[in-house]
Amino acid sequence: MLNGVQGMVGETAYVTREIVGTHRPGSVRARGEEWLAVPLDPSEKIEPGTTVVVADIDRGLLVVYASDGP
Repeated sequence: MLNGVQGMVGETAYVTREIVGTHRPGSVRARGEEWLAVPLDPSEKIEPGTTVVVADIDRGLLVVYASDGP
């Protein structure tokens, strides 16, 4: 079992600021805190209010996809 940020992989989060590609991170709320996030698919745009799943962590950014995604 992974602890800390790496342990967040597989958890759900709530988008609080639009996520648009890898060069324009948005924000998600996970574990009661705000985190910067980028989409798993670089061409994907994820709107605020969307529930996402954490797929990976990349240089401190959560890599996410919409819960109805892959």
